[in-house]
Amino acid sequence: MKNLFCFLLITQFVNAQNVFIKLKFENVSDSIPIVANKSINDEAGYFLLNTDTIYTNNNQSELKFKTANAGYMYFSFSRVNPSINILYEPDDVIELTVSKSLDNKYSVQYGGKNNDVLLAINTDTTYHYRKFSHKFRKVIFEANKGSDILDYIKKEHKIALNKLQDLYNNEKISKSMFDVSKLYLEATLSNNSKSIIEDIFRIEEEYVNTKLPKSEFLDLLNNLMTEFNPFDDKFKNFTSYGSLDNLQATSRFINESKLYMKRYDKELWKNKNARDYYSFIPLHYQERLFAHLFVNGRLDENDLKQFKKIFPNSRYTAYLEKYLENKKVAEFKPYSFGYFINGKFEYYKQVKSIDINSIITDNFKGKPVFVDLWAAYCAPCFQEFSHSQKLFSFLMANNIEMLYIAIDKENDIAKWQPNIKNNYLEGNHIFASDKIQESLQKLLNEPNGIYIPRYLLFNAKGELVLPSTKKPSEGQVLYDEILNALK
Repeated sequence: MKNLFCFLLITQFVNAQNVFIKLKFENVSDSIPIVANKSINDEAGYFLLNTDTIYTNNNQSELKFKTANAGYMYFSFSRVNPSINILYEPDDVIELTVSKSLDNKYSVQYGGKNNDVLLAINTDTTYHYRKFSHKFRKVIFEANKGSDILDYIKKEHKIALNKLQDLYNNEKISKSMFDVSKLYLEATLSNNSKSIIEDIFRIEEEYVNTKLPKSEFLDLLNNLMTEFNPFDDKFKNFTSYGSLDNLQATSRFINESKLYMKRYDKELWKNKNARDYYSFIPLHYQERLFAHLFVNGRLDENDLKQFKKIFPNSRYTAYLEKYLENKKVAEFKPYSFGYFINGKFEYYKQVKSIDINSIITDNFKGKPVFVDLWAAYCAPCFQEFSHSQKLFSFLMANNIEMLYIAIDKENDIAKWQPNIKNNYLEGNHIFASDKIQESLQKLLNEPNGIYIPRYLLFNAKGELVLPSTKKPSEGQVLYDEILNALK
């Protein structure tokens, strides 16, 4: 059996072909890091390290990797480029030319045989969370029934799908790119829609402005996941972070709505950092989700033992074992306070209190503070990180401190600094651990727990002025909200 597993790995490697991505910039310094976030697909090795950091040299950065099938990745926002989404296929050559105007607006030219679809997924409203949210929120607040909202999503999907079909019919994109583009469209649109709907549904001050009862909101979310079903076998060879999030959300909605659905329960989800309702997910997707959660610190060695019993021939096992072997002992202790700038993390001290009010007043006297609550297991947090450098530039210009508070469990601190560096999160950082939850629940008057990502704003007196701000991806809408609150 071991020889068969090795043969499969070798066969996968032999069938893989190169993908070459070249980024060109205007007048940038050498050694600026550019983070490429890889998709999670049948290239099992991606699970060992799901990001690559490349560096600028002579106004360029280059990334080369092998793949056996079409897939997805994105370049996180950095000081020299916006966040850029990429769909690729074997033997692909992609050129990205990035320029920046005097008013700090980026423009990107996409070169290569599939440049038309790359332009579409980076600029069209359907794929762009902030642009889509601006349109879609109005639909939700004006809707008289949940079906009106779902019909709008389906209409947007059809418009975008027809555009992809036209590109393929006119030979502007290849068949493999057409196929992967359809999957990316469905996963992205459903994940964005779900996120916007759920934000309004879960936040009381938003929900009261709608016309729908909560029961209809729950039905809408379930119907959305049924219409764009992430359990469908068509996603077997394609996965983005959005589609992984959809798997988890769909299983949660099934559990919340008490629907009778088949369970594929192999006792894989016993860890308290996972959820028993993941057993609603078909087994081949449970296998992939497990690998994703394992390398993001949600699961442990005992979970891996159970995984190997359930999936004795899994392509992921060798990489998960290697990841476990290479896992480093944490160099920081809980409640560490540091600052990250220009690619370097500087440790300052251990904070004396895990009370949120004390953290603000003791460490940021006389300055307003924008707080990002996040954790290593939170996929939506990482999606928002692609907008963090634009936010940081705005805060710096307005003399506002940026503070990231990690609320992971203490034994996950080994992931803290690598996540900060990989996502280039400039600003102040505190690893507060989950022990800060009680303080946050008291401050925000939410005794049942705090959802993340979550963004708070304190004024120069240390007073909480915004208990839940807009998201970094909403850009100027967030910036205006901050400035108005601090007047």
